[in-house]
Amino acid sequence: MNILDLGFFAAIQSLQHRSSARTIDELVSNVHRSFDEYPMESLDMTFMSLQACLTETLRHFGDNSYKIPHMSKSKLARKGLLPRNCHCPPDVYAAARARLGAVSCFESEQREARTIAEVSRLLEAMDLEDLRIEPISMDEEE
Repeated sequence: MNILDLGFFAAIQSLQHRSSARTIDELVSNVHRSFDEYPMESLDMTFMSLQACLTETLRHFGDNSYKIPHMSKSKLARKGLLPRNCHCPPDVYAAARARLGAVSCFESEQREARTIAEVSRLLEAMDLEDLRIEPISMDEEE
């Protein structure tokens, strides 16, 4: 997840395009100026959106098919109540952590199954007669 995807890059690019650049140095200068002109309040709201999206990503176990949460950031900012950070509900955090733990166990089981399969393949490839081992037959009774 990238803060640039949530509006900061588009906003700074829009500000930077207001002045034309003929050289790379002028372009870099324009980008720096655009960053300096970008309102910090807007940047705060963009970071709040990022944090809310991170919470939703946890809630949906990594899937990004959710709607960006509406938090009434402008209204909260006007009242001076815009928090610095989003709160991730403990149940969302615990569920995401449990899911990650399950994934780790699953991967461990897969590794173990691959190892067992490899050992089985090696055993099947061994020719018992070359090792001078007499095969055991359950069919023959003496």
